[in-house]
Amino acid sequence: MSNYLEANKARWNRVARKRGNPYTIPISREDLMRAKENPIDVALTVGKSVPIEWFEKAQGNKILGLACGGGQQGPVFAVKGYETTIMDYSEEQLASDKMVAEREGLSIKTVLADMTERFPFEDESFDIIFCPVSNVYVEKLDNMWKESYRVLKHSGLLMVGYMNPWVYMYDSDSVWDRPDDALILRYSLPFNARELEAEGTISIDPDYGYEFSHTLEAQIRGQLKAGFAMIDFYESKDPSNRLTAFSSDYLANLSIKL
Repeated sequence: MSNYLEANKARWNRVARKRGNPYTIPISREDLMRAKENPIDVALTVGKSVPIEWFEKAQGNKILGLACGGGQQGPVFAVKGYETTIMDYSEEQLASDKMVAEREGLSIKTVLADMTERFPFEDESFDIIFCPVSNVYVEKLDNMWKESYRVLKHSGLLMVGYMNPWVYMYDSDSVWDRPDDALILRYSLPFNARELEAEGTISIDPDYGYEFSHTLEAQIRGQLKAGFAMIDFYESKDPSNRLTAFSSDYLANLSIKL
């Protein structure tokens, strides 16, 4: 596939139209009202909420939800008083944010854009960038880190979740869907679905798209090279993933723009 990004975009549009996975189901009115009355509770990864103190460190309330459309986190930010912008590459995911905003009378700005390109915002526009596990769908991370740094204000915060790369060493069907299969090491890291498809090693399921494991160097050192300092970190587990019997499958960190 010469343009894996367009394939992934089509995948998210298709899945979002039929509400085909948990990340495409907009928040209900009841859940949003509970969110309004309680301390902020959002997730960068499966299995654990973001520590409240991460948000307490912010010096302002302008937040960019990066690649987190779907009508879930964005409405929570808006109902908690954040000036909220959601940037995503899927029109259908952004449509869910618009729908919830209209339904609840919230102000949410939605922006259709690709995080592998220059972000369509001025320098130092935001106090917080919130990016749940989504960079797994892009092959190179350098632009994401550089642009996140550029559009954050001085002392702005980057909250990002990502997959623990070791998960990609195993066949995903055996991990998620076939509990009786033996867990056998199959792929070397970093996992690159585009290259593996070109080699004829795998076939891409259009319902899942192209994924990339990334090294911890690309994830963590990439942020540091862009100018961030990492100030907090946690791990979490998805109980539906068989591999979590052995280790955490998700990582999340908080970084600050120096």
